[in-house]
Amino acid sequence: MIDVDVLERDKNYIELVVRNVPLPILNAIRRIIQLEVPTVAVDSIIFYENNTPLYEEIIAHRIGLIPLKSDVAVRKYRSPEECRKCFSSDEEGYPAVIGTECEGCFVGARLKVYSDDGVVTVYSKDLIIDDPEIKPVYDNIPIIILGPGHRLTFDARIRIGRGIEHSKWSPVSVAGTKYVAVIKTSRIRDREAIEKAKKCVNVCPVDILSFDEKESRIVVSNRYKCTLCMQCVKECPPGSISIEHDDNEYILFFESTGQLSLRSILDLATELLINKLDELIKQVEKEVEVSSG
Repeated sequence: MIDVDVLERDKNYIELVVRNVPLPILNAIRRIIQLEVPTVAVDSIIFYENNTPLYEEIIAHRIGLIPLKSDVAVRKYRSPEECRKCFSSDEEGYPAVIGTECEGCFVGARLKVYSDDGVVTVYSKDLIIDDPEIKPVYDNIPIIILGPGHRLTFDARIRIGRGIEHSKWSPVSVAGTKYVAVIKTSRIRDREAIEKAKKCVNVCPVDILSFDEKESRIVVSNRYKCTLCMQCVKECPPGSISIEHDDNEYILFFESTGQLSLRSILDLATELLINKLDELIKQVEKEVEVSSG
C-alpha cells in the first residue's frame, strides 16, 4: 500500500516521503510536474504605443514571465492541444483562425499607462485582465519605469500552456526526488576510537550527527536530511557508522511559483500520469488484438 508523509510544507514548498512507489514512477511524476501540468500565461502582445527606452521584445518578455493564478483557469479554458490551430499566425503576426472555433482558448488583457511630468513605475497589478479569476500572483512585480512623456499601450492574449513549450508555463521553480538514507551505528568500546568519533560527527554538512557518551555510539537526529555524502563514513572509526539508501522510500519535493496550489499541482500531475498509463494499456491491447487476429 502506498504511504505518504509530509516532511516539510509552507505556502509554496513541500517535501513528501513516499513509500511503496518505484523510483521511476516517482520520477515520472516529477517530470510531469515540471513539463506537463498546465498553467496560464500571456502568449502574445500587440503594441499600439511605446515611446519608452525599452524595446517591445523586452517588455513582452517581462509580461510573459508574470505568474498568473491558474487554479480555476486550467479547468475553465480549453487545453493547448485543442487550441493548437488557433496559435498559428499569418504573415502580419495575427491569428490565422479567429471565430467560434477558438472560443475558450484565450482571455484578453490590456495595459494603457502614461506619465505626464513625473516618473511612474508600472507594476503587474496594473495589468487589466478580462477574467477576474485570472490575476497576477504578485501585484508588485515591476514591469517598466516611465519617464516624463512616456506612453505604453498594448493588448495581450492569455492562454493555457505547458512547461515543455516554455518555462513561463511551468508551475514550479524546482522539482526533484531524493534517496532516503538508512543509517546504522554501532557501539564503540575503544577509547581512542571514542575520541575520534566525538570529533568526526562535526563533518556532517547537515548537522544530524552527535555522539552519545552514555551509549558510546553515534546517534542520528533526522535521517531524512542526510544527503548520502558519506563523509562521516570516511572520517569516523571503521564500523562505527554505515549508510545505504532505502530501496522502498524516497522524497519528492517541489516549489510552486504561485500559479497553482501545491495540491492542484500534485493532483493534476497524478491525473496526467494515470491518463498516460491508460493510453499505453489501450495501445498495447490494440497491438495484441491485431497480432493475434
